[in-house]
Amino acid sequence: MNLVGKWERRWHPLLQEWVILAAVTSERPWSGETVKASEAAEPEFDPKCYLCPGVVRASGIKNPEYTGPWAFTNDFASFSFDAPDVYSDSRFQKVEPVHGTCRVICYTPKHNATLADLPLDEVEAVVRLWKTEYETLSKNEKIENVLIFENKGKVIGVSNPHPHGQIYATNFVPRIVERQRNSFASYFREHGSHLLEDLLHEELQYGKRIVYQNEHFVAFVPFFARFVYETYIVPRKQVSHIGLLSENEIKSLAEIHKTMLTKFDRLYQMSFPNITMLQNAPCDHNPDNQLFHFHIEFYPPLRSPDKMKYLAGFESGGGNIINPVMPDEAAQRLRDA
Repeated sequence: MNLVGKWERRWHPLLQEWVILAAVTSERPWSGETVKASEAAEPEFDPKCYLCPGVVRASGIKNPEYTGPWAFTNDFASFSFDAPDVYSDSRFQKVEPVHGTCRVICYTPKHNATLADLPLDEVEAVVRLWKTEYETLSKNEKIENVLIFENKGKVIGVSNPHPHGQIYATNFVPRIVERQRNSFASYFREHGSHLLEDLLHEELQYGKRIVYQNEHFVAFVPFFARFVYETYIVPRKQVSHIGLLSENEIKSLAEIHKTMLTKFDRLYQMSFPNITMLQNAPCDHNPDNQLFHFHIEFYPPLRSPDKMKYLAGFESGGGNIINPVMPDEAAQRLRDA
C-alpha cells in the first residue's frame, strides 16, 4: 500500500485549526446505517406544503401566488427583534439578549424542483435576491451579521422538501464567521495581501483540486477539506460581501453555482444532500470587515452514495474533523461528474 498522504494533518487557514486526512478509513468494512435515495416523486404543487404559492401557513398567513424567488420572515424564527432584553453577569450563568430575524427564501413556486433543476435565468434571480436581502438586513442597526444558507435533503434534517434557503440575521457575529474574519485580517497584516486570493492563486497553479471556473469565480476542493466533497466557490478578486458584486459577477456566480450543484447531483445520480453557506463579511462596523473575502462553502454529508459522514467521538469531543478521502481524488470525481 502506498502510504504517502494517507495519514497527515493539514492546516485550515480560515478556521485556524488542523484537519486530519486518513484516507485508509474509507476502505473500512461498513455495517452501519446507510442512506437511500428517495424514490417518491414530489408533485409540482402540494396543497399541504407551507411554502407553496397560495397555501395558508401554520401561522394563518396565506402565501402570495409568487412566480419567482420570494422571501418572507419565518413564522417560528430562532431569532426575533422582540426577544427580551435579559442580562446576567453571573460567573457561570452569563446571559445576554439574542435579537435578530430569520428569513425564508423560496427559490421557485415549483415544489418538485431544486436549485440545480432551475434554468440559469431563475438561478440568477435567486442570487439577486440573496444580494438584496443581504443589503437590506445589513443596514439594520440592530444586525451585526447576515448568514445566508441552505440545508438540502432529509439526511440533513430538512422537514420541508420545497426548494428553499434561509437567512439568520443576528445581533452578534457567529463563531465561525468571527474566526474567518480574524484569519483574513491577521493574514493581510502579516503578508500585505488577501488570504483567499493567495490561496486561490496556489490552487490554480496546482490545478488538480480545481473543479470548475469561469470569468469571475473558481470552484475547488480545498487542500484542507474537512468533508469528502467540501467545495469552495471563490471570487478571483477579493470582495467582502455579495452586495458588492456587479451584474456580470452575479451572472457568473449563478452559472458556477448551478454547475456545481449539477455536478453534485450527477456524482451519485441523486438529488445530492448538502449544506451551502454564503460567507459574507459581518456588518458590525468592525474595520476588519473590509478584509473579509466573500465565498461559498459546500458541506456535502455523504462520503459515498449510501454512507453519511458522521462526526463521532474523536471529532465531536476532540474537535478535529477526519476526512476519509484525499481532496485531489474528490476533486477529480467532481470534475468528471
